[in-house]
Amino acid sequence: MKKFTHTHHQHQTTLGNTLYKPVLVPTLYTALLMGDLAANSSVYGPQTNAYILKHLEVVEIVINNPELEDHTFHFHGHNVQVIETGPYGNSSTENREPVAHKVSGPWPMWRDTIQVHGFEFIRVRFRADNPGVWFLHCHLAWHEYNGVAVVFVEAPGVLQQRQSVPKEMVEMCKRQGIPTQGNGAGNQEFDLSGLPPAVYPSS
Repeated sequence: MKKFTHTHHQHQTTLGNTLYKPVLVPTLYTALLMGDLAANSSVYGPQTNAYILKHLEVVEIVINNPELEDHTFHFHGHNVQVIETGPYGNSSTENREPVAHKVSGPWPMWRDTIQVHGFEFIRVRFRADNPGVWFLHCHLAWHEYNGVAVVFVEAPGVLQQRQSVPKEMVEMCKRQGIPTQGNGAGNQEFDLSGLPPAVYPSS
């Protein structure tokens, strides 16, 4: 089982290690066209917060929210089982009741959108059975815009066997000046020159 833990930082809300920013080449194109290198998260650029998932592995994600503000997270490509919720950090404030600890029963609920309340953690789980490039992001528009997101590159080898980039999509990108080949910077292998520097949250 692959496990990820994400904690919001005190001064900047993030998922992953950096603030998500779009790169020059769409991540789906890199996953489809980089061959074996597509299984290495470095080719996508640190700005994508890319996690590589193996085909059919069970993935568990814990999101910690040590802030008063609630966050709603949306999963693309999967419904997830909500396994556990509970207090994180200072769960008792003047503005709300302490967060209760809850563990799911034998039939956890399935959701593609989850709410992580202030001073709460949530644990979710899914099986990586849908090869593709999937976004996990905060549904608060200003948080998503500011980079509260990660990308799951799921089973890139299987994806390459099953799908290809339609020529219509390539033409559409060319008309907009969007590169369609190479790593996140449009270069070969691990040369990411041309990308803006990754932004790491302050602690």
